[in-house]
Amino acid sequence: MDTRNLASLAGVLLVLGAAGWYWGMGASRTPAKADDEKGRPDYVIRDIQGLETNEKGQVERRLSAPEVRHYDKPVETAEIDTPVFTFYDEGKESWRLTAQHGQVLNGNREVLLTEQVHAERRDPAAIAVTLDTDTMHVFPKEERLYTKSQVKIASPQGQLASRGLEANIRNGNLLLNENVTGNYAPARR
Repeated sequence: MDTRNLASLAGVLLVLGAAGWYWGMGASRTPAKADDEKGRPDYVIRDIQGLETNEKGQVERRLSAPEVRHYDKPVETAEIDTPVFTFYDEGKESWRLTAQHGQVLNGNREVLLTEQVHAERRDPAAIAVTLDTDTMHVFPKEERLYTKSQVKIASPQGQLASRGLEANIRNGNLLLNENVTGNYAPARR
């Protein structure tokens, strides 16, 4: 055999051996990175149905979701898949909010809903209103909604669009922040 061929064969075998050690044995000896631990939840809850009641025992808020993942590090937070938040007034459903994703922030005082956020007034005694946007900050205890994103508001009186919205769902007041467009005809009294 020619020495050049032998040297080439030896070089190929050496490269294959080094690659095999690196991806085989070498990779198994590498300890897990600390970043991997930050990416894993400390607990997961599936098929959650949570209720919060007032001192009279009436339901005030309800959360349902197929999965909630809680993370303790680097900051305590929880991620929610397709959350459904329902608010009640005097034991009757008043508002329902849905989204593709949710994130619980600030010690459970705030929920950030993202992707296909839809809010609708469910109280049959009030005028039906729907809100659609990409992101919505929900403050459950205060029963307040807030977004800086483009939002579409629909009701029997018309349709409006605004960049930004503040809503008090307890009393039904909506504040449209800027670039408000649409048509609206107040209900007859």
